[in-house]
This record gives sequence, C-alpha cells and structure tokens, in this order.
Amino acid sequence: MRSLGNIFDSVKASADSNTVAIAENRKNIDKCAQLQKTTDPNVRKELFEMREVNSNLQESIIDLKSRSMRDNLVFSGIHEERGENTEEILQEFIKRKFRIDYDVSFERVNRMGKWSEHNLYPRNIVAKFTYFKERELIRTRAPQKLKGSNVWVNEQFPPEIEERRKKLYPIMRLAKRDGKRVRLVKDLLYVNGELYDPEKDVSTQPERMPYSRVVNTGSRQPQKRPRHGSTPDRVR
Repeated sequence: MRSLGNIFDSVKASADSNTVAIAENRKNIDKCAQLQKTTDPNVRKELFEMREVNSNLQESIIDLKSRSMRDNLVFSGIHEERGENTEEILQEFIKRKFRIDYDVSFERVNRMGKWSEHNLYPRNIVAKFTYFKERELIRTRAPQKLKGSNVWVNEQFPPEIEERRKKLYPIMRLAKRDGKRVRLVKDLLYVNGELYDPEKDVSTQPERMPYSRVVNTGSRQPQKRPRHGSTPDRVR
C-alpha cells in the first residue's frame, strides 16, 4: 500500500504539473491568436505591395528589352548557306527586292540559333539598323515588296510581348474580316481607333470573341508573334 501510495503521489504531481503547463500553453496560444489578428492585415498589405513592386519591376525589364530591340527587324525565309556572310546576303536581298541602290547601314546582322545541316528551314536573320528611318523604310514597304514571296519581315519583341501579341491575332482576323480598321502596336490592339480590352471577353472561342469591346485605357495582356506573311497588320 505504501508503494502504491508513492506511485499515486508521483502521478498526481506529474498530472498537476502538466495541468499548469497546459494552462500556460493555452494562454500563449490565445496571445498568438490575438497577435495574428492584428498582424495579418499588415502582412497581407506588405505581400500585396511586394507583388505590385515585383510586377512593376518585371514590366520595366520587359520595356527595357523592347527598347533595346526597337531598331531590329527579323527576316524569315531568306536562303542560308554554311559559312555565309549574313550581312552581305541581307544587303543583296534588300537591294534586289526593295530597289535600293545603296548599302543599308547595320550595327549587326546575324542568324538566330545554331546552324545545323539538318535544319528544314533557313534560320531567321535579326538585323539591327543604325538608323531608325531606314528600318521604317524596310518595314513599311515589306507588305508590298514581298507580297507573294516566301520571306516575312517582322519587328522583334521580347518573348513576353510575343505571348501577349499571340492572343490578339484571332481578334485581329475577326475584326479585319468584318471590315474593321485594325492596328497592332507592340502588345496593344486598336480596333477602329479604340483600344481593345481582352478582360471584357467572356468567350474563349476565337470565332465568337467580341472584338468590338473596346476601351480608351486598359491593362496589357499577356502574348509570341507567329510567322505570318508580310501583310500590313503583321509587319509594323
């Protein structure tokens, strides 16, 4: 009986100690819950501000990329030979197709990607023009001069802008089919002179997208420019 009494006293002391610890833990939990209620709004606000800052930084980087490519044009479909002088090939092509009797001034001309004898198509040529006026001369004349050929000329944009543009092409085709005036500037689409707002679309079917929903201001929507022929809406 004495041994059992000692064991009971030991268990009771341990239970009393645990009861005190549990009560203390409950108090701490209540304090943490109260603290969380007061800090959660601040944490959410800080997270929102951080996301906004990050988004603005990303847009700034994309804008810088776009500016660095402002003087560039991408030529697709020009015949390629191993060990070629790409700038000479482009100069000869421009003189022949655009009826220009002088050398266009380039800062650099190069093919995109690595050469391979297994390539089915010639690699695109990226040309950085020294003078923006010459770049615009080629860009604006391309639809007429290259009509019916297998060569395309497009502006160069960062991948992020290309993805945003890609989502606008179905809208452009629908609007043009209905006789609307269409103009794609970077990643902004203008229909009859008004800015198209993708966020107003309620349909995911391209043939039913309400391209007529336009606003004067709007957010830029994510888009990659496909390789189309040199038509006025694709070569700008």
